[in-house]
Amino acid sequence: MNHWFNTVDYTVPEHICFAVGCFMWVVVYLIIIRNIHRIKFIEIPMVAICANFAWEFLWSWVFMTDMGLVYVWGYRIWFFLDCYIVYSVFRLGYKQLVSLPKSFGKGIMTGGLIASFFMLYFYIKIYDAPMSHMGAYSGYVLSVLMSALFISLLMRKKDVSLFSEANAWLKFLGTFLVTVFCFMHFTDWFLLSMGVVTAVLDVFYLTFYYRLKSGAMKFELAQS
Repeated sequence: MNHWFNTVDYTVPEHICFAVGCFMWVVVYLIIIRNIHRIKFIEIPMVAICANFAWEFLWSWVFMTDMGLVYVWGYRIWFFLDCYIVYSVFRLGYKQLVSLPKSFGKGIMTGGLIASFFMLYFYIKIYDAPMSHMGAYSGYVLSVLMSALFISLLMRKKDVSLFSEANAWLKFLGTFLVTVFCFMHFTDWFLLSMGVVTAVLDVFYLTFYYRLKSGAMKFELAQS
């Protein structure tokens, strides 16, 4: 077995879909970091950041994917990029809140991180790692959560200037390619259904984003 790519248990097309999808999410994180400096806003919902950070830490340093070392370090790149994003949320996360005191942001992040590490560790150890060996089940639970929360955050803020159009597409296409990989590699319809639901939510987010950007929803939002 190749030390860098496991080509015994995973085919070359599977590696291509998964690797390209993961790389797109690296670009998403880089755009997020750039926009933290440009507009002082973080478009990933706070609760999703907590869960993602815990997942990335656990799959970088506690559990280990069997897909090859390239992916081990790919997960670690996600983790290192997310370290800065988490730090920035403690400074700027309050801007996501509506009708809540500014101080609530740090409390939400602290509680969210503790809860995410605690719950995900046991979920991965008992259910995920024995079945997928690369974080698919726990990853897609978080993907459904994240995609739904992106929609909720955009609906609350109603300001497309705070959200990246490139990221709207990259997160959709990146996760979609990983879902294609899952359809190629897995047969469990619970996992596959989460991939389908995530794609539907991402398409809804894109649709809502463009309707908001074009002004088509301006009257509806003004009336809400």
